[in-house]
Amino acid sequence: MPHVIAVHEWPREDQLTITKEMIAGFNDLIKGTAPEGIELCYTWARTDIGAFCLWNVPSVEALERFFKKFGPTMLKTTKFYPVLQVYPGSIEYELSLLQMIVDMASK
Repeated sequence: MPHVIAVHEWPREDQLTITKEMIAGFNDLIKGTAPEGIELCYTWARTDIGAFCLWNVPSVEALERFFKKFGPTMLKTTKFYPVLQVYPGSIEYELSLLQMIVDMASK
């Protein structure tokens, strides 16, 4: 399943609204009622306003739909980045390297 890093940054005046949205979203995840395949792995709070979150999701679009439901205010200032785990090595990373070798050999 793809990994996605969400970079959250919001204006200070939205802090209360964002906190309420986070409570609703976290509760959905804890209850197990989040859409299938939506898994929050880690969250790192920033020292200013914002956070970084690592998700396992079927797609960026599925994560955007989750945020539209539980974090519409947060979604406005969030950027999603699909990532591959490089260290320690993951099977997805290894397969991407093999595909790169095949692509280069095919030219």
